[in-house]
Amino acid sequence: MEGKVRKKKSPALSLRVTINRKKIQEKNATETFLSAINAIGPERVASLKDICIEGFPLVVASMDCRMQMRQLSKGWFVCTHVPTKSKKSLLERIAKQLDVKIKVEIF
Repeated sequence: MEGKVRKKKSPALSLRVTINRKKIQEKNATETFLSAINAIGPERVASLKDICIEGFPLVVASMDCRMQMRQLSKGWFVCTHVPTKSKKSLLERIAKQLDVKIKVEIF
């Protein structure tokens, strides 16, 4: 890698989510994102066909090896390969479409 300058990675950001007065804050943004989707209901989120990551649904019932995914309980899989700021906006869009009261903070 001689001659190449590597860009320094930005410091990790985390999320804090409040859904109907219940606070969700895990050890990192991805874990918080997963817990928030679990709290909303993965089946409800999967029903939103316009919530996609690079053309793939955010929540699906089976693993897709083309995307970085994590498994939730009840056999649902969530695409997690998105920046923290995108996780925040996705949760806000989901909440708006499903009429869920939510507050998402990045820190």
